[in-house]
Formats: sequence, C-alpha cells, structure tokens
Amino acid sequence: MDKEQRCLVWLSSAEITADRLQKLMKEAGSAAALWEQFGKGKRFSKNAEANKILGYYHREGVLDQHIERMKNQGIRLLFSDDAFYPDLLRSVDDPPYLLYCMGDVQTLRLPSVAVVGTRHPSGYGADTAKNIAGALSAAGVCVVSGMAIGIDAAAHRGALSMQGKTVAVLGGGLNTPYPPENTGLFHEILDAGGAVISEYPPDARPHSYHFPHRNRVISGLCKGIVFVEGRVKSGGMITVRTALDQGREVFAVPGNIGQYYAEGPNTIIREGAVMITSAADILSDLGIEVPKPVVDDTAGTASNVIVQALQKEAMGMDALAKETGLDTDALMTQLCMLEIGGEITRESGNTYRLKNR
Repeated sequence: MDKEQRCLVWLSSAEITADRLQKLMKEAGSAAALWEQFGKGKRFSKNAEANKILGYYHREGVLDQHIERMKNQGIRLLFSDDAFYPDLLRSVDDPPYLLYCMGDVQTLRLPSVAVVGTRHPSGYGADTAKNIAGALSAAGVCVVSGMAIGIDAAAHRGALSMQGKTVAVLGGGLNTPYPPENTGLFHEILDAGGAVISEYPPDARPHSYHFPHRNRVISGLCKGIVFVEGRVKSGGMITVRTALDQGREVFAVPGNIGQYYAEGPNTIIREGAVMITSAADILSDLGIEVPKPVVDDTAGTASNVIVQALQKEAMGMDALAKETGLDTDALMTQLCMLEIGGEITRESGNTYRLKNR
C-alpha cells in the first residue's frame, strides 16, 4: 500500500464522504497533501469526532495496526484504481474512493441488477422479489441489494436459493452487520461465494444518514434496478432517483391500486419506468442473453415433466409439486429457467402457465 492509499484509509476512518473528499482533493491535489495539512492544523470536518479520529490515526503506528487488523479479518480494500473496482461504479459522479469488501471481489464485476423495496412488504411483494432474484441468478446475473429486512432480504435469499451470486451493500461497517437479525444472511452470502461491501470503515455504526449514500452504491454497481414495493417517500425511491441520475435502467413491479406498498412502483411506472412481470422482461430490456432450455417431449427431464403438467392447465407451486413429484428447490430452479427461456409465464398468485396458452 503506497502513501496515497494509506492516507485514503486514514481519511475514510473518519468517514470523510466521497463528495467532500473530491472538493478537498481539488484544493490540495492529493490525500498525502491533506495528511500534511492536517498535521499543520487544518481541519476537514466540522464533526468533532471525525477530527478526533483523524488525529488518532495520524499518530505513528496506529494506522498500521488498523490496516493489519482489517487484513486479519479478511477485509479487502478496493481503491478506485484497483482492477477489481467495478467499472460501472467508477463512472458515477461521486464514486467511493475506498470500498471495504468481504467475500469474492470478482463478484463485483459480474453483470448486476439491484432489487430493492420496502422493509415491510406484502406476501406478494416478498415472493415476487425472491422469484425475480432467483430467475436473474439462474441467468448468471448478480443480484445486488442492501441486506435490510423485507424486500432486500427476499432478493438475497432468492439468489441464494438458485446457488447464484449476490452482493450486499451495507450502510455501516462490515463488523456491525445491520440489521442484527440478518447477521445469518450476511454469512450465508459470504459462504455462497458472494460479497458484502461498504464504503464505511469496519466498525462504523449504521447511522441513518449513511443509507442515502449507500443507495447510490447499490444503483451504481448495476445495469438496472427493480423497485418491488415501497412508498413514494422511502429508501427505495431514493435508490430510484440515484439510478436515474446515473443513467441506469429502472424497472417496477406493478401493485394493487390503493395499497400503500404499491404507491412507489405505480408512481414511477406512470412517470416512465418500465413495468415488468418477470425476470425475462428485465433480461430482454438489458440485452442479457441466456441459454434457452431444451424441451424434448420424449425425455423425462424435470423441465419436461413441468411442461407436461402445465399442458393440462395453469398451476401454482403446490399443485405443480404434487403433479410432478419434484421437491421445492428443484421445482423452483426449473420454473426459473423455463420462465427466463420464454417457455412459461408467471401470473398473479404465483400461478404458472405455458406461454401463449
């Protein structure tokens, strides 16, 4: 780690934001110059705690201990010029100058789509987020979300259910997973070969003002975002706005008129967002090609068993499981592949039917 990078770690330790650092660097020229200026009495923040931390890390040896501790915890630091730093994120107006990462950083360079929404979804919303995320994963797309309860957690779990890759972007440090009840999900993501990232130092607490900044990272990583459920005034809508500012595609799942959790998606559909009913719509609009499943009427494969069942009539998950004899995981995998391949379509209530029937 060179001197400039060490100074960026020092600045990040005090949570100097990306936009604030851009202004400081424009005046000083480098992070190393800011280090020298701080030693001469210049202060970069009105936050007393931030200046205290900056001074603490300015003392000899303390910064080395901080860096060594992160290394021992398996936390990798990605600076904006790192080869694994995501190109899409690097292109936004105020990219994080430092990402703290756990897990497989190569996941950050996969084609990605964000799935976001309310912390208090309907059953339909949670199921839809999980199904869309699962189908995206089956197509080789990385699912990105914020690991919050509700839609975020459903999206991550949908990807995991398909043995897919998923990335969680935190609003606090990696040593303080938030919310605490999703600590198990945090480890599941890592165990499955995904990644958990943050622009905040490892011990940073998840303050409310962190999350709007976090949301720009979620959208910045992705080709597009899917808003499933949420109010007009919500974190999901903040992510929608940042996605639009970043030139990303915005998709929305339509909801029932008059229900509060459908307010946000229905509003942005009226404003021009793309209404979607399945992952196939997203993949088509983003130009992501997926292998079409081979359906051979003479073969006894799981996909063909499902097709044969749906030739009789449209069915829900329970009826299909009974008709085909497939367990839930195998059934969901095949349904996702058939859906993104255009063989079947999913209707309200998670009922499946053959396309064009």
